[in-house]
Amino acid sequence: MSGYDIKKHVQKTLTAVTNASYGTLYPTLHKLLAEGALEMQEIPQTARPSKKLYRITEQGREELQKWLRQPPVADQIRREFLLKVYLAQHLPKEHFKALLAGRRDEQEAQLRALRQASNAPGSQRQKWIIDYALSQCAAELKWLDQLETEIENVS
Repeated sequence: MSGYDIKKHVQKTLTAVTNASYGTLYPTLHKLLAEGALEMQEIPQTARPSKKLYRITEQGREELQKWLRQPPVADQIRREFLLKVYLAQHLPKEHFKALLAGRRDEQEAQLRALRQASNAPGSQRQKWIIDYALSQCAAELKWLDQLETEIENVS
């Protein structure tokens, strides 16, 4: 697939777990090329830049299989937000509440997007991923409710 096709595919099938920005996609593709996990074929086009098609190599397949067998690393998605929550003890209460409100807005937007994605056609595995992300999002919103209540009760 081309980088554009990969980005579209990831957005369609894995939107619940990752975004596919070009800022992360192309550096990752270049890294995998340098490691020998991918190969690239350039196809000249008239009046357009060459199209680059990426294909996994046998070495890449072996590395993928190895990675799939490893236990997952602790989830890092929320690490920065939780660090901000911890450090926010040094902020005025209103600033802390604004931090939480911003996170709530992000999670509610994510929840809406996930609900829309859950109604789209897709494989059972895609639906499992979306269901997982929906439960994670709902759990974080519940946690935010509890935290906001505690903050209101603290002088």
